[in-house]
Amino acid sequence: MNQPSANLPLEYTIVPEKRSRKKSVLFRCAALGIGLLISLAVVEVVVRIAQIAPPRLISKRHLIDHSVTDHVVYYHCYPDNPHDELAPVPNTQDGDWELTTYTLDPEKLPLNRLSETPWCVKYEHSSKGIRDREYPDQPPEGVTRIACIGDSFVFGEGVPVEKTIARQMESLLGKKYEIINGGQVGANTLDELQILAAIVKEANCHRAIFVFIPNDIPIHPGLAQRQKYINDLVQIRDQYLDDYQKTSWHGGYLKSIGLMTAPFEMEKIKRETIQWYLDSYDPRFNQENLRVFQETIRTIPQIPDCRSVFVIYPLMEGFESAYPLQTIHEKVKAMAEEAGLPVLDLTPAFAGQKTSDLWVHPTDHHPNGKANAIAAQAIIEWLKKDVPWFLNPDEHVKTQSVN
Repeated sequence: MNQPSANLPLEYTIVPEKRSRKKSVLFRCAALGIGLLISLAVVEVVVRIAQIAPPRLISKRHLIDHSVTDHVVYYHCYPDNPHDELAPVPNTQDGDWELTTYTLDPEKLPLNRLSETPWCVKYEHSSKGIRDREYPDQPPEGVTRIACIGDSFVFGEGVPVEKTIARQMESLLGKKYEIINGGQVGANTLDELQILAAIVKEANCHRAIFVFIPNDIPIHPGLAQRQKYINDLVQIRDQYLDDYQKTSWHGGYLKSIGLMTAPFEMEKIKRETIQWYLDSYDPRFNQENLRVFQETIRTIPQIPDCRSVFVIYPLMEGFESAYPLQTIHEKVKAMAEEAGLPVLDLTPAFAGQKTSDLWVHPTDHHPNGKANAIAAQAIIEWLKKDVPWFLNPDEHVKTQSVN
């Protein structure tokens, strides 16, 4: 064995050993990196050959027959029928049919792609523009009319008309009550206030159930820019999800990476959306709209000849554990009570339920018929027990007189 030269200082004799260790570490790192790249390449090839992919989300689509001109009728179409509440799509052999994506900027699709979404809900509007039957100007003798006001949750997006919350409450109350469906898709609280005023005036309606959900507040442009609308806790939009995935670091080209990261990406989008909702009720981000929102709530009990109650309908999210938007409910409840409105928060009625059992569809998280049945039962029980004057067909009142 070669011995170190006696003429060299000791520190010089260990340099070759240090260099050898560094080379060994570098070699191992390089080998590991090359091994990972080869493994990724193999997985990528296998994924592509086997055509393995995350479950393909197909969101609902909009179908309309333009040849129908005497009234408004259209359909929302879904890829499957998870709760047996949907119907087969109509025959499109005759008429002037158009199929489009259900996005903020709809895109027209070839009609032959209707086979991808063969289940549907039909929507028809009355001459007054509401999703309901025609009502005479005056209610029948001995019948109390109640307006149910809200956005798409009240409108019944994704459910047959008989499973809307208005129809289910009417069924529970019996023949002495008519409940008018005053829900409008996309309406905010200010829009809903105007709808209520119109129904009170035109349908001689002197009771109102004002239904609020957390996305009813107007939002600041800065907040609007943050929202990607891939999953707003109501809709999951496949087109926006595809666009989002294309902006990933691999541009959407590495299918193996997309397969592994898809669940984490959706969870990340959900967390960001929950925070977006919370910020919408934070004065730091939405102060002026919060002021207008509170003033609108204060106006509800001031509508002449109408007694109103206020119901908070939760978004269909997180009922197995902790509902993530409860702080919003508490803020809004305080505003409504300060305005003199009786308030019911429906969140406890859904506690412990399996959330997905309450969705219209995995890509459409509007409440389905089961969810509306739970809500309707809770509202009617609350009215009978805690707000009995609301159902009492007594004299008309000019303004809300009961706290």
